[in-house]
Amino acid sequence: MQPNEGAPSGGRWNIWLGVGTLVLIALCLFVWFPRDISSGFLKRSLTGNTIPGDAFFPVLLVSLMVPLALLLIAGALSGKGQGEAVGRVSLHNLLFLLYAGLATGASLALMALGGPMVVWVSNATGLSDFTSYRAASGTFPYNVSGFLLGGTALSASYIYITRRRLRARDLLVAVLSTAFLILIFAGLLDNIQLPPNADL
Repeated sequence: MQPNEGAPSGGRWNIWLGVGTLVLIALCLFVWFPRDISSGFLKRSLTGNTIPGDAFFPVLLVSLMVPLALLLIAGALSGKGQGEAVGRVSLHNLLFLLYAGLATGASLALMALGGPMVVWVSNATGLSDFTSYRAASGTFPYNVSGFLLGGTALSASYIYITRRRLRARDLLVAVLSTAFLILIFAGLLDNIQLPPNADL
């Protein structure tokens, strides 16, 4: 779809949004975080292991915003990423936000309930005899089952909402991206509990 005649395009807005995001990132990394967070990116535990510090996740989250901001700026400057007309909020925009909110809520619920459901099925089929999910929350793959189900559902839902269709390769991407996060946070980092295990 082409932007409406005479309607402002999203190019200049994207430049300002990208620049504003980079400024916010710089303030977080060089002003806010150093003054407000006591420990650094990594620290040593009492046992001598290297574990994520208090700044680990904030820095990681903010750093992921850098390529997004640069893509906004580069797309606007190239003249090929003007996007749809801006300046008004339509029913389509509100429905998109509603669908995204519902998908997020349902996926988080699946993330919280997926682990207990997997344990229940495993017990029912005779593959295990755990008394509860708490008893299985330290055992692979039960400890990551809820995150895998919920994370895959969240990624697949966003793909479907954005593209209006869901192919087998999209599901594969959703599974692999969630599995990659599990590998990083549950496999390579110590003392990190994936949701909902930290709330048990």
